[in-house]
Amino acid sequence: MFTFDITRHTPQFILEDQDGYAVAKAIEAGMQAMNDAIEAGVKCITDIDSMPEWRLDEMAWEYNCLYDYHADIAEKREWIKKAITNYKIYGTPQAIVDFLKGRFGEAYVEENWQYSGDPFHFRVTVSGEWTAANNAWAQKAINTAKSLRSVLDEIRFNGGDSEFKVKIGAAAVGVMIEENCVMF
Repeated sequence: MFTFDITRHTPQFILEDQDGYAVAKAIEAGMQAMNDAIEAGVKCITDIDSMPEWRLDEMAWEYNCLYDYHADIAEKREWIKKAITNYKIYGTPQAIVDFLKGRFGEAYVEENWQYSGDPFHFRVTVSGEWTAANNAWAQKAINTAKSLRSVLDEIRFNGGDSEFKVKIGAAAVGVMIEENCVMF
């Protein structure tokens, strides 16, 4: 922030006295230490690139943004950097893609007119393998980012050579597995 120079703020007769000079320099050292501590504290809450992981987790809670506490620290930094701008695009397919790309790398949203679905329906394709944890996280991300009137039909997980579809059904009870397809 700044370098504190006590000689600019102390009368000359005090600086000429040996004890006065020692007290002034002790005050100067204390002021510089306080300044350095304040600078480190401000950097801790404003500089996302050098922020410790515990602070990123706190900021995710403060921003109430979609966030994975078990993710890599680089991914966490990206989510925090984009948290405010993502609020502007909530309810759009781009918001869903941005959230899912943070976890899966590749994500694609198909709207109802692209696959002959019902109005306001959509489906999502992500790269990565299907696990219950990935599925739960993807559904949470989609429900956070999508428009309230929109309905998710299915999530497709493309993991290398295989594709796994998770059909989402409002009237379904329990889990039904049919030919590489899970219905909730």
